[in-house]
Amino acid sequence: MTRPTGVAKLIMLTTLAMTRGGISPAADWSETLDAGANAAYDTNPELVPGSRAADRSAQLTVDGNTQMATEVSQLTVTPHLSIIRYDREKNLDVTSGSLVLAFQDKGERSQWSFSGDAVTDSTLTSELGQTGINNINLRHDGYNASIGYQYFSTERLSWLLQGTGQITHYNDEAQRFGLTSYNYGSIQFGPTWAFSDRLGGSLSIETDRLDPRSGSPQRDDSVYLQLKRHFSEKYSWRISGGATRVDVPGSPGTSTSATYELGATRQGERVQWDLSAKRAVLPIGLGLLARENVGAVTATVVLTERSSLNLSANVIRTDPVSIFLFFAPGISLRYQLYSGAAWGQTTAEWQYHFSPHWAVSAAAMCARARNYNVTEWANGNQARLGILWQSGRL
Repeated sequence: MTRPTGVAKLIMLTTLAMTRGGISPAADWSETLDAGANAAYDTNPELVPGSRAADRSAQLTVDGNTQMATEVSQLTVTPHLSIIRYDREKNLDVTSGSLVLAFQDKGERSQWSFSGDAVTDSTLTSELGQTGINNINLRHDGYNASIGYQYFSTERLSWLLQGTGQITHYNDEAQRFGLTSYNYGSIQFGPTWAFSDRLGGSLSIETDRLDPRSGSPQRDDSVYLQLKRHFSEKYSWRISGGATRVDVPGSPGTSTSATYELGATRQGERVQWDLSAKRAVLPIGLGLLARENVGAVTATVVLTERSSLNLSANVIRTDPVSIFLFFAPGISLRYQLYSGAAWGQTTAEWQYHFSPHWAVSAAAMCARARNYNVTEWANGNQARLGILWQSGRL
């Protein structure tokens, strides 16, 4: 343990002891550090319709994870850094990073939770499948914070109150392309039931508000019911459904749509997979609340003691946003604020661990994107080779 690390841990434990009014329980600390480097051959990295441009790129990633756990609390800090450089198209170079913080503290009949993250990246990636404005390389920053309180009234019933805040900021130049910074807040309340050891459910009532720098504020209210079922230690499923009502800017009425989430997970010794599909109303970089359909499939297959295969597929589709302008009884005009966008990506990666800390990887990726005011899809491909270093839990 280095001296700065020891001092930081001492301060943390002392603070916990003071806030709890007594001597803090012994804390278990663990850290990991992972680093990777790869070289790739890219086709149409800008995802421009009809383009067959090819380029080479190199990427360096560093990931860390620090955990502190006691009998009643847990703290997790996860930093991430990624640097991508291209051989020809220098305007595609991206340096991105993030810092995620999560904390939980349990009492006899209650639990506090806090999470926060800060992300800085590029519009090349942040707008995929959402606004469709992903052909410019401008800075995108996001800050999120969430605090929740859960009260256990009985062994089977608890109540959750949670507040969330989000700040999204774009480079000032992004306004020329229609992107605008915005603030987004959410309050959620509802009960959670444990019907049995393997079946649980929850009812959630939520209200959200979007305040864009350019444009009118918007609000939505939603209610949904969720069920979770664990068939065994390896297999579980989840399902939720509800409705969201959105106040449409410039329109005297509201728009209501169904929302849902479906998912299934299997955790086996050799095969692990997760399947999810979701429809929700979320903010996008145009300063609008839009309906998004999100699907994801991930699978990890252990081939041998040293090698594994990771498969994934992700899809995002954002619906168009329109308003109705009423001039007189029976006379109205439908005006489209946003035409919609879609993005999809499939990835296959093979890893071989030739030592406890070192591994090599080979991956292939196919992606396609479309802004719905353009008739043609943009297709891109990537093949890459890399090397990974993992410290393991310290």
